[in-house]
Amino acid sequence: MSKMKKCVFCEIVNGTSPCYEVYKDDYVTAFLDINPVSIGHTLIVTNKHIERLDDIKDNQIANALMNSLIIVSKKLIKSGICKDFTVIQDNGYWAQQDIKHIHFHIIPRHKDEKIVLKLETDFVAAENKNLLKTWEKIKLHERL
Repeated sequence: MSKMKKCVFCEIVNGTSPCYEVYKDDYVTAFLDINPVSIGHTLIVTNKHIERLDDIKDNQIANALMNSLIIVSKKLIKSGICKDFTVIQDNGYWAQQDIKHIHFHIIPRHKDEKIVLKLETDFVAAENKNLLKTWEKIKLHERL
């Protein structure tokens, strides 16, 4: 972190920036998003600065992330904030990752809301020949 600009998520984890914390353990911290798209919109970040999901090398961190997604989702449901939710996570520039620190969004969902998350199918990618090529490429790198 020394050569990087300040990371707001590291500041929150370290207690130098305030947050509305809803969960914390040795590996992750969860807190309310200050720019929520719905009431209860929560972020889960790694306590250690890691930029992308594919940069995780520690299984304890990986497991803690999944466990925290389940724990925080249950907290949102048990509190009556929501019954349904969406989990979103971006990695890298083209994925529109805004803060270069792993973070998951848990977004409570409600009837008649204005949130629309609809991904259009890439029909060329969906062609069987292209699915086969993609599968072969993935399987080839599995052996390397």
